[in-house]
Amino acid sequence: MRVWLIGAGHIGTVALRQLLKNPAVEIFVSDPSDQPEAVLSGLIDRVDLIANISPVNVNEIARRVRPDLILLSPGIGEQGFGAIEGSKALSEALNYETIIASEYPCLILSLSNQS
Repeated sequence: MRVWLIGAGHIGTVALRQLLKNPAVEIFVSDPSDQPEAVLSGLIDRVDLIANISPVNVNEIARRVRPDLILLSPGIGEQGFGAIEGSKALSEALNYETIIASEYPCLILSLSNQS
């Protein structure tokens, strides 16, 4: 199974730890930063693609990646919104628009268990 993990910050790193336990899962990681938490913690050496993923480009990139499943885990800070008022709502809306636009199975990883 090929999984495209979008976002290698805190939540993406937690998901990545679990995915790496299964050698049958091939993981492609993208993030807007070349030094997200998963790289800084040494979990992975580098991200496979440095890019902001949006409803506009998700399918173009997915056609190249050819995932069986997309896991979307962008943190608010990773989207570049920082502390802007309404940034959480905007980030969530973009996440939902991205999964609706995606031609591939796509899940949003939950922020609810973030510590």
